[in-house]
Amino acid sequence: MKISIVIPAYNAAACIETALRSVQKQSYRDWEVLVVDDCSRDATRELVRRWALADDRIRLIEQPHNGGPAVARNAGFDAARGEWIALLDADDAWTDDRLASFLPYLESGQYDLLADRLALYNAAQDRVVAASWPWVRQPQRIGMRELLLWDLPGQRAPLGWAKPLFRRAWLNQHALRYQPALRFGEDWRLLADAVMAGARARLLPFAGYRYTMRLAEKNFSQTKVDTVSPLRLHRDIVQQYGARWPRATRFAARLRGWLIGGLDAKARLKPAVRGKHWLELATLLCSPRCWGILLVHQYEKLVWYR
Repeated sequence: MKISIVIPAYNAAACIETALRSVQKQSYRDWEVLVVDDCSRDATRELVRRWALADDRIRLIEQPHNGGPAVARNAGFDAARGEWIALLDADDAWTDDRLASFLPYLESGQYDLLADRLALYNAAQDRVVAASWPWVRQPQRIGMRELLLWDLPGQRAPLGWAKPLFRRAWLNQHALRYQPALRFGEDWRLLADAVMAGARARLLPFAGYRYTMRLAEKNFSQTKVDTVSPLRLHRDIVQQYGARWPRATRFAARLRGWLIGGLDAKARLKPAVRGKHWLELATLLCSPRCWGILLVHQYEKLVWYR
């Protein structure tokens, strides 16, 4: 059973060899790697070409123009030859037995989408500091309610960070791909589309994916632009699928929307204080959403970062 591994890359010369080396070390050997270079300006392409010359299981796909991670992954999906497609970001890595750990589930024929937990890697400390979703001790169904409740602002590892394996025939049958225009939340959006298309999806209890944390962001970026993006994405999902959800899932969607809506208020607090915009500050401090998001982030600091 061949597994196609899609690695989108943009200016990844400093890290992509670690990602490729982690694939070569896999105890399961029937795989191919498709590195999709998104018009890098550094030595990424040259490095990958050298790896491809040394290992014919590695292929380089060069994009004609920079389209972002969603477009790059779609190019990899279209070129894949394996029965399953796995995702690996250029700055991340796998444990040596990751594919072997998936194998019994892949061969069972019972699933269309499988993900594992994340080993959260702090590059500054050069060590794994925690594993995501510690309550997952056995295969856990991934439904829309889980996608909503496990992807809230303030969570150290939202479920949208998961890097699943997709059954390629099922993806093609349902014409599922990343939305090309998205440069934020494209992973979560594809998970939601897959679940709503009826994917038999499970989250597995082992942590085989080493996820490099972007500590300056932690979760949603706190820039003004990015506080709008997750809310827009959330609203699009609710508008498209919300009428089909049971009551508990609709409640989870309202909670997630309420918390994400607080991100913008939180991002505006410091500028209001620095600019002495007292009326705006008073309005923000009276916002329940703002206080909700502040409480979530305080919980994060007390529980996750102590």
